[in-house]
Amino acid sequence: MPDIALAVLAISVLIVLVALLQPLATRLSLPHSVLIAGLGIALGSVASVTGAIGTGGPLSEFTHALTGGEIRSEAILHIFLPILLFEAGLHMDVRRMMDEMAPILTLAVVAVLVCSLVVGVALWGTSSHGLLLCLLLGAIVATTDPAAVIGIFRDAGAPRRLTILVEGESLLNDAAAITLYIVLVGLLTSGGGGHGEADAGGAPLLFLRFFIGGALFGFVAGRLAFMVMRPLNRYPVAEVAFTLALPYIAYIVAERYLHVSGVVAVVTVALVVGSTGRVRISAEGWEGLEKVWALLGFCASTLIFIFAAMLVPEFLRDATVEDGVLLLVLIVAAFAARAIVLWGLLPVLTWLKIGQPISTPYRVVILWGGLRGAVTLALALAVSENPLLGAEATHFVVVLATGFVLWTLLINATTLRIVMRWLGLNALSATELALRDRALHQAREGIAERIEEIAAEQHLAPEVAKEAAEAYRSRLSGLASRPFMLDPKERERMGLMALANRERDLVVEHFDQKLMSRRTTVDLLAQVGRLHDAAMTGGRAEYLTAASRNIGFGPSFRLAILLQRYTGWEAPLSSRIADRLEMLKVSRMMIEMLKRHAEAEMRRLLGAEVWQSLDAVLTTRLDAVVAAIEAWRLQYPDYERRMSERFLRWAALRLEAAEYDELRNQQFISGEIYEDLQRDVGRLYETLQKRPQLDLGLSTAELVRRLPFFQGLSEERIEQICKLLKPIFAVPGEAIVQAGERGDTMYFISSGAVEIGRGGRKFRLGRGDFFGEMAVLISGRRTATVTAIAFCKLLALTGRDLQALASAHPDLRRTITEVARARSTETERTISALGEEEAV
Repeated sequence: MPDIALAVLAISVLIVLVALLQPLATRLSLPHSVLIAGLGIALGSVASVTGAIGTGGPLSEFTHALTGGEIRSEAILHIFLPILLFEAGLHMDVRRMMDEMAPILTLAVVAVLVCSLVVGVALWGTSSHGLLLCLLLGAIVATTDPAAVIGIFRDAGAPRRLTILVEGESLLNDAAAITLYIVLVGLLTSGGGGHGEADAGGAPLLFLRFFIGGALFGFVAGRLAFMVMRPLNRYPVAEVAFTLALPYIAYIVAERYLHVSGVVAVVTVALVVGSTGRVRISAEGWEGLEKVWALLGFCASTLIFIFAAMLVPEFLRDATVEDGVLLLVLIVAAFAARAIVLWGLLPVLTWLKIGQPISTPYRVVILWGGLRGAVTLALALAVSENPLLGAEATHFVVVLATGFVLWTLLINATTLRIVMRWLGLNALSATELALRDRALHQAREGIAERIEEIAAEQHLAPEVAKEAAEAYRSRLSGLASRPFMLDPKERERMGLMALANRERDLVVEHFDQKLMSRRTTVDLLAQVGRLHDAAMTGGRAEYLTAASRNIGFGPSFRLAILLQRYTGWEAPLSSRIADRLEMLKVSRMMIEMLKRHAEAEMRRLLGAEVWQSLDAVLTTRLDAVVAAIEAWRLQYPDYERRMSERFLRWAALRLEAAEYDELRNQQFISGEIYEDLQRDVGRLYETLQKRPQLDLGLSTAELVRRLPFFQGLSEERIEQICKLLKPIFAVPGEAIVQAGERGDTMYFISSGAVEIGRGGRKFRLGRGDFFGEMAVLISGRRTATVTAIAFCKLLALTGRDLQALASAHPDLRRTITEVARARSTETERTISALGEEEAV
């Protein structure tokens, strides 16, 4: 049999063994990673023995086929590491990760530097090796293994926040540690006598270049990938295939051609794809992508661990007593470095208010859960393959790194569940326990009733049915009332968080059903995330504040306004207005569905009092959204009608596709007919993809004709005036002019309304009025603040153009001057009246 066939057979058998280890790990209450490491060490020992005595047979062939005679670090790092990193980043909850970004970056980046420094100094003082080599060992052992610790957390039921912190740390930790490893190896082998002192001054900049450069390239690569994938939206298999190549392209291009960190690039690409891929990739493609990458991640994490663990017997073969002493120093130093970060640096983040507090039990688990694994062993293998480091240095790094990995796997991993149980982190909180009991009560009450119905349907003895139903009801004692022992405010906060989670599911469902655009989905998911976080941290008040911000005008909208105002470019503003209208209409639909959900579910689970409070909160949101929609409808009635028509046609197509699905499931139509009908639906979907074009209605001539001020003028004069006026769009709440600033522009209101604050009083102007003329006429500063209170279409006239208008049309100048004089007189009267009131 050819060697390649043996290798394929060996890897296939290995995957079977790894799969069988999962139920065994559950039965033995051991982490899966510990058994995998044991399997790898056992295979490595067999390979060493059979290689030494030269025995043949299937076992010898099996181990030789796995190793190929030699396992190289490049194979591990280039084949398995990109898959491992991409899969971990793909399933990362980026929004929650961003909420914890300060502590995660501290644990992932700062902790790597601290670990390298503390371990390096400790070993430098207790061994005969140079500082740079000791720092290198510190960087190698700073890499934590996400697969090992997350598996334990999942099995033990760790809190979600603790899992997010450790996942984020493990994901970015490898990137930082490998980047530091590359920098230190470069210094050690740069010709500086093995110590690299000549180049040490540039090491921090080199580290930053590697790390930041990799992150920037990864972000750009992720965004470009979505652009390239756009034509694949109707081909789910092609979408998944595209993502298989993406991590390798990012890794190799970053490392080989851009000379930045490929690890950081892959992590960043994965985060970009994971955070926005749900709405940029088809629903079928995303579902397939998750399944494929879960399988790839499992295979990569286990195989890299086994291959690395197979090297342990060889690494420890020449270990000495002195190595054992240094290993103890390494263990103490590594955990001391981690403790310095957890108890010394993280509280500083809380004090600076850039990170939420992390409780002592969380910090204990993070300290004890810093397991090391395949990446540490792979880096140690890379050191052993570097001839420039020397045999003594290689022995030092390899033995201590391997010993430290074994320590964390055999001691920390096997006791982590016990530590979590001792700290009470695997138990439900009082709030979660109360909700669970209430849900159990509802479920069991319904089951008890259903048992009696089933008994009647199946003609069973009534006494048997009654006995079974009573057995269920006996388990209800105390469950129903426990949630209502909680503070109503706490129940309300829980309800708001649950509503936010439900709203997120509704957004995803409607996107999957093609009932809204990708951009609207992204905006709504971000809004729902803000609502959830606000409810979690501040309850009702913060939730309503976040809801108010969600229907406000964000930075992109205001940027579009500035572009229209100062460059005349209307396309971005038109697009954002259309996005906003679509977002508001979908939000109204979602809130109405949430109100029905709250009445059906929250009333049962949290009580009538809390349900009424939640309903009032949703009603407040609904009223604000409806008011915003009505404002848009008044401004652009034709466009709102066309958008409503498009939505209904979109919904009708979805219903049509569902009907065809049902007909096929019932075997009324064949597969060929079904595919033909679905192609017709797909073509109609394509026609609806392009949104109707929105005309902002900012034509200068049209706006001028609306103004009573210019009524009766000839077309020729209107055409002359149009050349002097500039159309401007303003949104409610926007300050168009500010009191005290120097003014050189006056404004005519073609549509909308503004509020003028002057002399302690406020009054309004509407269509046909103008403002800002006083500062222009006297070349002075603004005497009032003017704020838009509705969507306004304005015409701006500069002071220089006013002079040109006055020269050509003296009657218009006379009118403006008279209004300005009257307003000035009114202002003086108001100020005088206010002065008399103060004197009294």
